[in-house]
Amino acid sequence: MTTVDQILFGWAERDHEGNAGVRPVAHSGVRTIDRWAKRLQYVWATQDGQGEQPEETASLVHLVFEDEAAVLRKLPSRNPHGRGGATLTHVLVGDPPAIDARLALGLHDWPGWRDREPDGTGAGLAPLDLEALREAARAGLAALRERVTEVPDEQLTTLLAQVLAEPAAEFSVITRPHLALPTMTALLDIAGPVSGRPWTFASRESTDKGSHQPRVVFLAARPPQSMYINQRRRVDVGEAPPDTDTARFAAQLVELYREAGHAALERIRPAHPLHTADDVGSWRRSVPIVDGRIAEPRVRLDVFLDDDLLDRAVARGVLVSERARFAGELRKQPAEWLMAALRRWRRLEQRAVRRHELRDLLVSEAVEACLAGRTPEMLLQATHEAEPPASVVTDVFFRRLPREGLDLSRAEDWWLLGVALYLGVPAAALDRAGLLAASPAHEVMDLVKEYAERFPEAMRMVLHRLADAGERPDAARLWYDRGLLLGPVDRIAAGDRAKEVDCFRQLLIAAYGSGLGRADAEALVRRAGAHAPLGLYAAALELAADEAAEQPIRYELSEQCLRAEGYASRATGSGPAPRTGAPVPGRPTGPTARPGSAGAGPVSAAPGSYPPYPAATGAGSHPASASATRTHAEWAHPDTPGGAQSHASATSPRAAPHQAGGGVVPDPARWDPPGPPRQPSWSTADPHGGAAPQAPSDDRHRGFGGLGQLDGVSLFFVTALVLVLLCAVGYVLLTSVP
Repeated sequence: MTTVDQILFGWAERDHEGNAGVRPVAHSGVRTIDRWAKRLQYVWATQDGQGEQPEETASLVHLVFEDEAAVLRKLPSRNPHGRGGATLTHVLVGDPPAIDARLALGLHDWPGWRDREPDGTGAGLAPLDLEALREAARAGLAALRERVTEVPDEQLTTLLAQVLAEPAAEFSVITRPHLALPTMTALLDIAGPVSGRPWTFASRESTDKGSHQPRVVFLAARPPQSMYINQRRRVDVGEAPPDTDTARFAAQLVELYREAGHAALERIRPAHPLHTADDVGSWRRSVPIVDGRIAEPRVRLDVFLDDDLLDRAVARGVLVSERARFAGELRKQPAEWLMAALRRWRRLEQRAVRRHELRDLLVSEAVEACLAGRTPEMLLQATHEAEPPASVVTDVFFRRLPREGLDLSRAEDWWLLGVALYLGVPAAALDRAGLLAASPAHEVMDLVKEYAERFPEAMRMVLHRLADAGERPDAARLWYDRGLLLGPVDRIAAGDRAKEVDCFRQLLIAAYGSGLGRADAEALVRRAGAHAPLGLYAAALELAADEAAEQPIRYELSEQCLRAEGYASRATGSGPAPRTGAPVPGRPTGPTARPGSAGAGPVSAAPGSYPPYPAATGAGSHPASASATRTHAEWAHPDTPGGAQSHASATSPRAAPHQAGGGVVPDPARWDPPGPPRQPSWSTADPHGGAAPQAPSDDRHRGFGGLGQLDGVSLFFVTALVLVLLCAVGYVLLTSVP
């Protein structure tokens, strides 16, 4: 840790040698304390301003010697012995590179300055941490730069013109005491540091005579005439400077400093320090002047927030050359800054129409910032409302795209795609081979489930990308786990039957490849259920590899057509029953397997299990109906009541980042309110609504009290009973006649 020593000078009574006066009364173990005692033996504070606050009457002094530098704070005070007018001087001592002019100026309001002498002589002081002092000095220097506005332009121009006329001279500046430190700050910012001639100063003095005076001494008033020969140049800032090229250049420098700050001066200042008037002349000729003003080569980003700065930059003609630098700096700005700029540069604002190239640059950089990583949702919304061109979003998206394609199991890739969709990347841009080749199948299916409502056409392209990789391991099971994505496909198709068939075709290719075999077709029919959309079976029929694979699909299609026309006597489920009452081959006979378990995978039926017509069992019921209905309920769309829920989403690596909050993976599906639900268009019954159409009532249940269900023996007894009753009635009638 680099440290800075302390020395405290105060009035000391006569010592054992009979000497009295100002000398060190405490220090932190400075090895050169005797040398400093001689250097500062006549350190006195000016006595004007008695009764003012200490920070107003104190004088800040910066001194540099060959191997040591110091910053002093001189304060008129009353010592413990009651002697009025004594000077208390607190000194910080260190290496010249460490104790420079900017550090000294920044410590003007440092709270560590001593305001009174310690009790008794010889009290010890501790060394100070240099980094802590520098941290305190940054805030103090920034405060002084804000106070430069208190100094009139004419006074600052007068002083700067004298300094530029003779850069190596020493100056005594006559100005009001409270303007001394802001004036010195502006002088240092404009003229810059000089090697071998540091800008030492004293902010409040009553005289400029004596040995080893600072380079700039600020006087509250002109000192009286003296026989002492003084080589210093005295500058009264109240007097106007002469009309010279140097004075006009000084005025231009002051104007640029007011407008663009100290950083602008650092950009145009020559590489070599100013030692002579010729150096100043070369500098003046190297600076471009436009309409009597310095054309500072760099423009602050505040032109996006301040119309006055924008107009000045336009007048100087520097915006075109600065756009390349803006491109790198805009995206580095805080989110609040970008949001404020985007609100000011909306598409129909006048400034955006007149300076559309700046607006395009701002919007492009905002898109870059959003796609770069975690961004507050407020900035995402502001960028979305700025209506970025689709071409800009597409360009930025593909620049950020990994070479191997998106891997949606990584949160950053999910963020990239989700934000690009929210900002308006067109669906056609996703029609790119290999875009999702690195993504697991379950992540792609979860993406389709989540964004099908908000970005239907884009999700259709995602399904094409899923099919690009061909059949993947476990793709069929993952598809079944998600209820065959019946609901998302319905939202994507929105009543377009061709789109519906296309979506299911891509899912079938991903699950089974380009050819659908008989066993896979049978498994699909069992999984899809009795009320699956016709588009699913139409796509399966297209991909059927042979007639054997077509047979179960065509049978299910015929069953659906009969039910739709009212000819089927009951909902027979998916697939015909075997000829006998035996269980369906390959299907568990015990409790139904849970979706996603080993027993829930695709099953195969024995050859010949699909006859031309289904055979009825002895009881007249379809033995596969209950099983098929139960299977359909298990694999129904997850959005429907009782539908199966995907277990993959619970274990997805992005499950946690999808929670609400700043700096998380975005959820474009919930940024805008969803539209009204669409009614299904492919069937008279809603396959996702939970309620299936009721099968027509069995004719055998109709009739007179169910007599149609009596067998032959019962009918014989009933007929005999009726005949007996008729005979009895006839006998009664015959015997009653007289």
